Amino acid sequence: MMTEAQLQRRIPYLDVLRVIACLLVILIHTPIRPYEVYYNTPSVAGAVYTVLVAVNCNLFFMITGALLLPVTMPAKRFLRRRLRVILFPLVTWTLIYLLEHAFLLHNFTPRLLTSILFHPVEGVLWYVYVLLVIYATLPLVSKCIDAVGKKGVEIILILWVLSSFIPYQHGVFIEAAHPTDNMFGAFANYYGYVLLGYYMHHYGLPVFTREHGWKFGLFFFFGIVVMPMFEFLVQGHFHITWQQHIDTLTSDISINNVAMAALLFAVVQHFSPKRYDRKAHPAAATWWPRLSLCTFGVYLSQMIVLRHVVWPMTESWLCQAHWVVDCLVSGVMAFVVCFLLVLLLRHLPYHRFLVGK
Repeated sequence: MMTEAQLQRRIPYLDVLRVIACLLVILIHTPIRPYEVYYNTPSVAGAVYTVLVAVNCNLFFMITGALLLPVTMPAKRFLRRRLRVILFPLVTWTLIYLLEHAFLLHNFTPRLLTSILFHPVEGVLWYVYVLLVIYATLPLVSKCIDAVGKKGVEIILILWVLSSFIPYQHGVFIEAAHPTDNMFGAFANYYGYVLLGYYMHHYGLPVFTREHGWKFGLFFFFGIVVMPMFEFLVQGHFHITWQQHIDTLTSDISINNVAMAALLFAVVQHFSPKRYDRKAHPAAATWWPRLSLCTFGVYLSQMIVLRHVVWPMTESWLCQAHWVVDCLVSGVMAFVVCFLLVLLLRHLPYHRFLVGK
């Protein structure tokens, strides 16, 4: 159990966001079993579900920016502390997934070994690969932020938001099979979310004020409602497949995802308490930090649990249900099983090599 000093060092709204992001990650992965059937079959409910859960890892990157920028300790010390937290679990779970591919999935190839320096052996590990690069460059980015100041960060974020409209032009304005392959593709990446999280944590967005609230309301409405409608109603006349529509809406650098991530971040930030209070809210002070501490392990273990625990358990009685129902039930079950698994792993010696700190 956390001491009172440890508890008060935590930021409640970031704990809540971390748990939400982790659950959304699992919910986006639960349809992998019949992936082609789910995502190639036109369905309004399926499209809404996919768009709502696609914001998942972007929240993690925003949390990284909120927590770690600006970097206040020497670069070597920062890198030693941060890389150690994620590098050892990455190596451990890479070995676990290699063994799974070899002995359970029977799709192991020698190229899996030669590719792991650049490409994860399991898809979900891509986030940790990106996070390694972000951690390695955060001290330099922190110095750049100090140099340009608040106004400079605002200019970068505005350019980043404008570039997030590009994926939606693949029918009307752009003749391209992969709309993210453009001159802004490298710019409109995950670092935008890191900077957005830093900005919102330190300066906030006046979303709930009478003076500026309507401006942000229009932005969120345009990004979350208007652009998806444009994608289906207008782009649909240009021989774009359902899969291409979904890929556009769920692209990490689309305005839809940027707006949803910012809105969810702002709502949780606004309505969460500033600090934990064991006397007034004992359950919240106990479970949100505990859940938050387990999210990295839950993220790493999710595919093992989905493939070998949840899907076999649910296939017989959920196979006839709508796939959205299947995903919601399987996703919640997977989150609970992963959480219990991580709680057990945290009692092992050297558990940091498995689930981080």
